[in-house]
Amino acid sequence: MNMQFLCAALACLACSAGAASAQQAPAQRYIDAQGVEIIQNRDAARPAQAAQPRAGAVRTAPAAAAAAADPKLQVSAAEQSARDLDRAAILREELAQEMRKFEAASKALVQGEQEARAQPQAGSALPRLKEILHTHQQNIEAISAELRRVPR
Repeated sequence: MNMQFLCAALACLACSAGAASAQQAPAQRYIDAQGVEIIQNRDAARPAQAAQPRAGAVRTAPAAAAAAADPKLQVSAAEQSARDLDRAAILREELAQEMRKFEAASKALVQGEQEARAQPQAGSALPRLKEILHTHQQNIEAISAELRRVPR
């Protein structure tokens, strides 16, 4: 038993010594060719600090900034306006469709409630109908919110 305890204590000591040496290692920071900052040997227990560029380090522009400057990837104001109009029309169509589904579901719920009153012993589909109605209501709210975000 003492031998097992001794082995366990040595294992814990070795792990803590390894962790201590890892915590003492300085964090190395550099920026790769795509402009991504890489941090190695950072201690998770310490809060992140601002990166200090090394002497002689070259700052490169991020790849996203270089890609945005490509004229093939830019959209004209007229084209964006046309896209926004198309988006608004599609959303209005989806909203009208969802409202029709909501009305049909509410009629089905009313009919289901009437049937449940007439035949209380029959298995009821009311919880499922209420769930469907609630889903359509959420969809209407989501589409309406999306429609409000479309630029005019």
